Amino acid sequence: MKLFFRLSLFYMAISVAVIVLARHVDFKLIEDAGIATLAFASVMTNAGIWVFSAIAVLSLIKGRRYLIANLGLLTYAVLGSVFFHTAYSFLKSTIPFIVPFYADPKLAAFDRWLHGGTDPWVLTHLWAQFLPVEKLFPAYLSIWSLSAAGLLVIIALADSNQQRIARYLILFFACWVLLGNLMAVAVSSVGPVYYDALLGGNRFAALTAALSEPPFFGSAISKTQGYLWKGYSGSGMALGSGISAFPSVHLAVATTTALYMAERSRWLILPGVLFVAVILYLSVYTGYHYAIDGYFSILVIVGFWVLVMRVQKTTEHWGRDGFRAQARVSMVNS
Repeated sequence: MKLFFRLSLFYMAISVAVIVLARHVDFKLIEDAGIATLAFASVMTNAGIWVFSAIAVLSLIKGRRYLIANLGLLTYAVLGSVFFHTAYSFLKSTIPFIVPFYADPKLAAFDRWLHGGTDPWVLTHLWAQFLPVEKLFPAYLSIWSLSAAGLLVIIALADSNQQRIARYLILFFACWVLLGNLMAVAVSSVGPVYYDALLGGNRFAALTAALSEPPFFGSAISKTQGYLWKGYSGSGMALGSGISAFPSVHLAVATTTALYMAERSRWLILPGVLFVAVILYLSVYTGYHYAIDGYFSILVIVGFWVLVMRVQKTTEHWGRDGFRAQARVSMVNS
């Protein structure tokens, strides 16, 4: 976790440099960012409650002495997460200053073609007749925020397997830096919910109409969408701000969480898969993402997981064989 903390500081430094180079930063922008960040504090507070609740449960399971013994790792994990996510949020709001949003028409067309000529959001709203959609909404904000901001904290407290810790540190940076930064800039896009507002026309007018009705209208997700568009329209920069559709960091984080759950216990495989399914469904239902945003992220994270597992096993194998060879040489020489 010391390495994660150092990498988070390095990432923050790089982010600040990119922001300064890409956009005009003055006192007004910093002031607006501070005000908007405070306004968004309720969402972050909810995430913090989940994280601290998890820490409390772990301390009860592991014991107070275990928690105290790992307090250093916990501190590095918490501070690293705070620095990293703050930098990520500000950098995300800078995406259109680096590469203006351009990819939505092609993404929307491919998404419709891939699903037999029907926009996936239409299918999710049809399925909503048979699902308790409103009860699923907290999964997209509060529960997902726990996995996004708290997974490494939980790993720092509950995991002693160094290979697994290293594996999920790699997946963490794949989620946020590779997909959330590099790929998001390369395929700069806003998603169906902002498509018409950005490009004009009525390509997603039916989606806008559907989202203006209960149970979605007035929900926390609905208010967050308004907050994000307001931040983009005013060229603002604040914690939790920034618009980016492809690829889906929501699905990348959910997939990473599900893989970790599956590694820890076979009983957690089904809840992990359901978590990914709910996040994928809601990402399309809410208009935040094209379905292909989520498919791509799932494939990339699973691919990275398989690759890292193979590299670690190969390294362990060669290390073990090398140790045995050295032991045989030592025995012969002795």
